[in-house]
Amino acid sequence: MGYKNDSTHWGSRITLAGLTLALFPLFFIGGPDWANGLFYEAVWNLGHILFFFLITLLLQPQRKLGGWRLVAVTTVVVLVSGGLIELIQSRIGRQIDWHDMLRNLVGAWLALTCLSWPQKKSLAVWLARIGVAVLLLWELWLVAAVGHQQWQITRQVPQLYNFAATNAQIFWDGNVQRSTRFADSVGNQFSLEVNITTEKYSGASLNNLASDWSNYQNLALTLFNPEQTPLTIVLRINDRTHERSGNAYEDRFNTRLIVAPGVNRFTVSLADVQQAPTTRLMDMTDIHRLIIFASNQATATTVYLLELNLY
Repeated sequence: MGYKNDSTHWGSRITLAGLTLALFPLFFIGGPDWANGLFYEAVWNLGHILFFFLITLLLQPQRKLGGWRLVAVTTVVVLVSGGLIELIQSRIGRQIDWHDMLRNLVGAWLALTCLSWPQKKSLAVWLARIGVAVLLLWELWLVAAVGHQQWQITRQVPQLYNFAATNAQIFWDGNVQRSTRFADSVGNQFSLEVNITTEKYSGASLNNLASDWSNYQNLALTLFNPEQTPLTIVLRINDRTHERSGNAYEDRFNTRLIVAPGVNRFTVSLADVQQAPTTRLMDMTDIHRLIIFASNQATATTVYLLELNLY
């Protein structure tokens, strides 16, 4: 990388050093937690690319290395340092994400292409540059896809879940899958199959949902019980504040639903949901989780969710 004069050179180095030092602590403090949205987390993860791009520009390894040695040494150093960062993060309550290792490499490789740009290069180098560009565009596409998904979730309100979604696990935790069984009972094409085991608590948790329920008065859900005996299901709803303040039972909404054989339609007043916490009002603009579950079942069973709407 060329510089017009020494003052420009050192000014750029100081700027790079300042940005790098400012970003480094963010590997260990701040950032998304379990209660943040997926889009925030996806954008935050791009910081791996930015950090290793900046630090590679700052260190300028091309001054002492060239050719395949430059790429190989840079790759090994990034893998080792990135691995150490992931291990430290695992010791301070963060999860190891090996995808971050790829993001680190993309940032470093992108910097190498910038550092070597003024030089005439072979076809192999141009192919490597194209490969790095493809990886960067792929990472950006993943973020854009998450953003589009979250936009669709907001746009589909008052429907809280799109039963046509092919991968239910993007939205739900639990043993769930898309099904066509009993959907025609309410004129739909698809239902959500929720498999309930004999564990103490078993069911499905809708974690990826529209958070602002403030413009609605009721929640409507329809369940189908294919068995010959009634099933007791608990409906739980909580906001983000609840999950960041200890998950106390008295700080969320819980109600029991007796699901008789066949189609069961339930209506829940959102005023009751808002007033459920004993010491505060639930934030109806920031609902974070809806769970349907059973407890201590003698035998495994299945229930089908057919509708889930606000009105």
